Amino acid sequence: MHSSTYLYTVFHLNLAFSSIDSASHPQVVTSCYWPLLEIADSGIPLGIEMTAYTLESIQAVDEAWVEKFRQLLHQGKCELIASGDSQIIGPLIPANVNQANLRLGQTTYQSILGITPKIAYLNEQAVSAGLLDIYIDAGFDAVVVEWDNPYSHNSDWQAERLHRPQTLKGASGRRIKAIWNHAIAFQKFQRYVHGELTLTDYDHYLEKVLQPDTQAFPVYGSDAEVFDFRPGRYHTEAEHISGEWQRIKQLFSFLAGKKKYHWNTPSQILTQWRNDDPLALTNAQHPISVKKQAKYNICRWGISGRNDLQLNTLCYQRLKELELKPNNDDQWRSLCRLWASDLRTHLTQNRYEALSLPPIENPAPVFAPWKVQKDINIQYDSERRRLHITTPWIKLTLNGHRGLAIDSLAFACHQFIPVIGTLSHGYFDHISYGADFYSNHLLLERFRDRDRVADLNRVEYQLGEQNGCLVIYCQQTLKSGSIVKWYRLDGESLHTGIHFGDTERPEASIRLGYLTLLDCQQRAWYQTHLGGMTTEFFQLYQDIDQGAPISSIVSSSSALGATKGVIRFGNQNRAIQVSWDPALCAALPMISSKQIDTQYLNRLWFSLAEADETLKPGGSLLDLNFSITPTKEPQL
Repeated sequence: MHSSTYLYTVFHLNLAFSSIDSASHPQVVTSCYWPLLEIADSGIPLGIEMTAYTLESIQAVDEAWVEKFRQLLHQGKCELIASGDSQIIGPLIPANVNQANLRLGQTTYQSILGITPKIAYLNEQAVSAGLLDIYIDAGFDAVVVEWDNPYSHNSDWQAERLHRPQTLKGASGRRIKAIWNHAIAFQKFQRYVHGELTLTDYDHYLEKVLQPDTQAFPVYGSDAEVFDFRPGRYHTEAEHISGEWQRIKQLFSFLAGKKKYHWNTPSQILTQWRNDDPLALTNAQHPISVKKQAKYNICRWGISGRNDLQLNTLCYQRLKELELKPNNDDQWRSLCRLWASDLRTHLTQNRYEALSLPPIENPAPVFAPWKVQKDINIQYDSERRRLHITTPWIKLTLNGHRGLAIDSLAFACHQFIPVIGTLSHGYFDHISYGADFYSNHLLLERFRDRDRVADLNRVEYQLGEQNGCLVIYCQQTLKSGSIVKWYRLDGESLHTGIHFGDTERPEASIRLGYLTLLDCQQRAWYQTHLGGMTTEFFQLYQDIDQGAPISSIVSSSSALGATKGVIRFGNQNRAIQVSWDPALCAALPMISSKQIDTQYLNRLWFSLAEADETLKPGGSLLDLNFSITPTKEPQL
C-alpha cells in the first residue's frame, strides 16, 4: 500500500428529495444534517454538497445549522461542494439552463455562506462530454463524477486511474479535473451503516480494494438522508431506525486512528492530481453516463415518473418564453426548480398536486381539401396497397397494409437514393431477425394488459392540404385509443406526426417514429446536443440498443437528451436530420445498431414513456410531430 492513502467524502444533502414532503424538513435537519456537522467539528474533514434550494430550505427551518456550517467552512473543517441552484439532470436540459443553474447556485452560496466553491458534484452523476464544458465555462476547477460506469464503458481505461484525481476531456476538447466518486464504495459504506456489515467487514473491504499505489479513495459520495431517517421510497425501508450516525462516527474515528489513512477534504485531494493524458468519459455506445446500476438510466428523469413527459415539455415552454422577452434571475431560478430531478421520480402525491400542471390542449389536426398541383405526382398501387408520391424534391412510398408506414423515402440531394424505409421480412438471412423492420410506426407494450399494440394495420389513406402543402393521413382505432397519422411534404422536408385521441398516458412503453436506414453496409453515426453548447458526434463501432430492457420492470437502457430538438443520423455520406419542438412534446430519441452477419441494422426512434419503479398510473400523452430533412455528412 502507498505510504498513506487519503480518504475523502462528499455527503449529498437534498431537501428536494422526491419522497420527502416539506413538513419533514426539520426532522431531516435534526436527524441527518446536525450529526454531519458534529463529525466535521470533531476533526474529520468532510465534503458536503447541496443545492442552493436545499441551503435555503435548511435556513428556513434551522438558521443555527446554517450559521454553524458557515463557521466550520471558514475554519477549514469541512468543504462546500457545489451543484447549482437545483438538482437538474444536465444531459437532458438545454445548455443555457445548465449555465443559469450553476450561476444562480454560486450566487446563493456566496450570499448565504460567503463561499464560492471551485468543485462541483455532477447531479445524479449524470454527465456528457458537452456538459463538462458548461462546468469549465462556469469557472470550476474540478467535478466529482462516478468512476464505476465510465470505467465499465471504456475498455481502454486502466484500473489505476481510480487511485488519484484525473483529467477529463469535454466535447470542445478542453479539460477539467475529476475527483472520483465510487458507487460500489458508497454502497458498501451504506451497508455498514445500516448494520449489514460489521466494522471488521468494512475494514476488510478497504484492505481488499486499496492497492499499493492508491493515493486517494472516496469512502462516501451519496445521500445523507438515508442515515437515521428513511425517505420513504421503498417498502423495504425500515420504519424505526437510530444509531446510524453513531456507527459512522465510530468508523471514521477507527480509520483516523490508523497511520496508513489520512482524512482530507476534496480540495486537498487535488494535491494528488497529475497532468496525465485526459480521459474521454463517454463514447458512442454510452454517450451519457449515470450513477450506480443500470436501472438509473436517463429515461428515469425524462419519460417515466408521475408525468415526466408533460413536465419536461412545460419546462421547454417556459424556456421558450424566457428567451423571447426580457427576464431576470427569479424567472430562471423558477425554471431550474421546475426542472429539478426529484419532481420526476418518487414524488409524493402532495408535491405532485402542488405543481398544478395545466390541462393538455389536444385538438385533432385539421386539413383543407387537396387541390391538385402539377409538380406533385400521386400514384396508388391498389394490388400492393402502396401509395407513391413524387415531387421535384422527394420520392415517398407509403404502405397501406401497415398503417401508412414508410416503404421508402428519397431526397433530391441524395440523387433520389432511398435513405430510410422498410427492410422486409427475409432481408436478413438470420432467424432472429426474420421480421419486417418498418419506418414511422407506433408500438406500445402495455404492462398491465400484457400485450403489444401497433398501428401496422390496413388503412385507407386520405389527401389534404396544409399551408399549400400536400398532406397524406389516415385514422385508426387501436386497443389503446384512436390515432391520426399524417405526413406533409414541404420542399425537401417531410413532416409527420401522430395525434392521440386519448391524452391519458397508459402504463406502457410508448415508442413511435421508427426510422430504419436502408443502407445496411455500414454502422451508423449520430450527432446531437447533450446538455452542452457543443454538438456531439459519435461513430458507432459496436452493437447498441438503447431500447433494450434492463429487467422485467425497467423497459429501456438509455436514450439521448437531444436538448435542441435535433438529431442527425446516417451512415457513409447519406443521412437525415430529424427535428422536433420539445416545447410541444419533449420526447426522447433512442438508437440501435446491430451487426447481422456482415450487415448492420441501424434504427432511430422516439419514446414518450418507459417503465421503471418510478412510473405511476396517469400522466399525459402528448402528440409528437417531427420533420425529416436530408443531410450528407456530420456537421462538426
